[in-house]
Amino acid sequence: MADSDHSTTLSSVTRRLLMTQIAAVAGLWPFGARAREDISIKGRQGDPALRLCENWHEVHRSTLVLCRQQQQLETYLVKAIGFPCAKMRLPGGGEKMVHSVESLDELYSAENEVAWSKAYSELAAHQARWDATDAEIGFSRTDELIQRSEAAEQALLDDLPLSPACSVEGVVAKLLVILRYGEHWEDSDEFPWRHIRSVLDDLARYHHIDPTTIVASCAK
Repeated sequence: MADSDHSTTLSSVTRRLLMTQIAAVAGLWPFGARAREDISIKGRQGDPALRLCENWHEVHRSTLVLCRQQQQLETYLVKAIGFPCAKMRLPGGGEKMVHSVESLDELYSAENEVAWSKAYSELAAHQARWDATDAEIGFSRTDELIQRSEAAEQALLDDLPLSPACSVEGVVAKLLVILRYGEHWEDSDEFPWRHIRSVLDDLARYHHIDPTTIVASCAK
């Protein structure tokens, strides 16, 4: 990778870090009232929206665990091996750090073929060390698992508007999923997140529901 390629890799890391910095939804609620005892758990179990939301939260938690594992593995790789790179000596003097064969190819010319070949060998050797350690600790395998988990999250999210809620708890659960997914990508104080939280507050207060117990209750 060239210098721009290097920044692309780091932005991917940043995206994973964002996934682990999601604030707990429970902290958003100014009350802790338990759901009314006269609302039957059996009735909640019959709400397909609740089951879908529970499944989404389970997959989401798995994604976060995998993201944390990947961060640890990537940190180890960077410290132990370093991002694959090589120094290319330029014809006019000086050196340029390259991080991919594509970037190295852009610097090729007949007059610097020897320097180019040396840099190519250096880059290939560095990449081989990275790949060998990656295969040993499972960094790339973890990334594949994250992609599958994220795809499963998205599939459930796509099903959310197609699953009508049959209870107030189901409505609250759907809004909680929307908040958890959406707020970490944007400013949580901007529209529509403050407004959605306000609607949730109203529903929960009016029906004496503790939102932090909604999704967990449908798994009982």
